[in-house]
Amino acid sequence: MTISKDSRIVEVFSKDLLKAQVEVKELKNANEYIKELASNPSPDNRYEIAQIMSYVIDEGLRQRLNYFEALADVKNTGLGEKAQFKVNVNGLKAMFQAKSASTERSKVSSKFVSLDTEEVSVRPVVNFYDLATGKVDLIKIAEQAVIEMEMAIVKRIQDSIYAAFSAMTTPNYAPGSGIVKGTFDPILHAMNRVGGSASIVGDVEALSKFTAIAGFNSNVPDALAVEHNQNGMIGSYLGGKLMKLNNPFVPNSLTETELRKDLIYVIPSGDASLRPVKVHFEGGVQTTDAPVNINSKEVEFRFDQYVGVGAVGVRKLLGVYEDTTL
Repeated sequence: MTISKDSRIVEVFSKDLLKAQVEVKELKNANEYIKELASNPSPDNRYEIAQIMSYVIDEGLRQRLNYFEALADVKNTGLGEKAQFKVNVNGLKAMFQAKSASTERSKVSSKFVSLDTEEVSVRPVVNFYDLATGKVDLIKIAEQAVIEMEMAIVKRIQDSIYAAFSAMTTPNYAPGSGIVKGTFDPILHAMNRVGGSASIVGDVEALSKFTAIAGFNSNVPDALAVEHNQNGMIGSYLGGKLMKLNNPFVPNSLTETELRKDLIYVIPSGDASLRPVKVHFEGGVQTTDAPVNINSKEVEFRFDQYVGVGAVGVRKLLGVYEDTTL
């Protein structure tokens, strides 16, 4: 079978990965086909399994990273292509002067920058006997791969932002013990003024602290109380929408999380090109596989996504608040 991103088996597995509705019979047939391929681990069959998995992982990663559109200036290109990010340097100014007098010129200029891309990769090892007998769930492998790749990309963005902003002062960066209203509000007010509105993005533990400073109590309407109990936090603060980042525990831990819990990002809405965080996805998820190990009967797959991340721009239209208690 020739596999493409539009193949029905890719669509079926992708729906299952994304918890969308899929017919039980179709999913069963798709799994049976994988078992059939794995029962004869020829190079062609291994490659076909790898291709199916790469397209499923690619779709899962794209869907899970949809929220990036609200956080960064994101561009997708083909393999080997450079993304050009527009960065405004100067803008228009309006001035008063006497009638018929000359007015000062405003030079409107911008520049374009590109980012170098790197590989973010996962390399699962699968026993082909387990795959052929259905003991290994292809979707579980794909799901774990998507989560690990997402976390690696978000970590890179987190580190890039912190490195660029932590040496700045309000309204770009400020630390505080907990959510200190007098320290956080100037950041939010500045970003609201820039974009008309702003999003407050972070870990649920940090965002839950806005409940106390927002004046939330037992007298609020029932609908707001239900929303708070369902989400573990209020929905907005001073006009800023609260957005929770996916932040699971690292493997084998119930205390350490993949991302930092102490950082809260205040991101103005509006033109994406004004956002200082730039993300370039070059091509889709690429795949390679290795021959079956004659001793262990295991086979290795490798999945790569080329990603470039950077914080650029003359105006740093982003605020970072660091909760020093987390």
